[in-house]
Amino acid sequence: MKDMSRTGLVLLQRVAMLGLPYSSAPTKKLMSRRKMVAGVRPQKNKGSLDSFLGIKSKNDEGSESSYSLVPLKNEQFISTEEVQIGLGKSKHDKEGRAITIHFPAFSLTALYVPNSGQKLERLDYRTKEWDVDLLTYMQEIESRRGVPVIWLGDLNVAHKRLDVYNDGAKHLLKQAGCTLAEKESFSRQLEAGYVDAFRALHPNAEGQYTYWSQRTFAREPNKGLRLDYFVCSKSMMECDNEHAVVRDSYM
Repeated sequence: MKDMSRTGLVLLQRVAMLGLPYSSAPTKKLMSRRKMVAGVRPQKNKGSLDSFLGIKSKNDEGSESSYSLVPLKNEQFISTEEVQIGLGKSKHDKEGRAITIHFPAFSLTALYVPNSGQKLERLDYRTKEWDVDLLTYMQEIESRRGVPVIWLGDLNVAHKRLDVYNDGAKHLLKQAGCTLAEKESFSRQLEAGYVDAFRALHPNAEGQYTYWSQRTFAREPNKGLRLDYFVCSKSMMECDNEHAVVRDSYM
């Protein structure tokens, strides 16, 4: 049971790190984008699913540099037990914003959190109703199943100053995703026992965004916001984070 728990937590780390927007050389992305615009499609590094959903083991030398990924072949860790649509409340579910898959070792919820609107007309709904009910939903799953939970997707909030390219601009206080109410609401969710996986692994990372305005052609100069997250139970981040490997790739 102990081995299954450890393997499950390592698997959670691999799942939580899929698609994280971190790169040690962001300029490579811009170079690749220019090549695609010019009609040259860059080659991608293709890896197997096992390379992501693996556990680490030391070889006989036991050195840190000798860590390798051992494929997870036991289907009990990634077989689907149940799929749920919505949060269980009609006022939210009519918009089709949530889907949860229950695996033996964890539950994973994909989300598109409501935008507060250009005039912040949905700010109260988003922070006082949706965010509160989402937290309750995740806590209930975690308590009922006794396994960690992950929620991910477009959470429509730029939580910290490092998550905004122009932090300090006066208009941000009235911009959806950047208001104090949204940031504080997200903080309350994390304080309830959850972790922003990317920020936990890279607390000082700058210039790592997931949204750029197409209207202002903001992608190439990297004027963006980090609005997309993996939020995880604290327990899944307590297993050998020293050797976590963040992959900048497409699955």
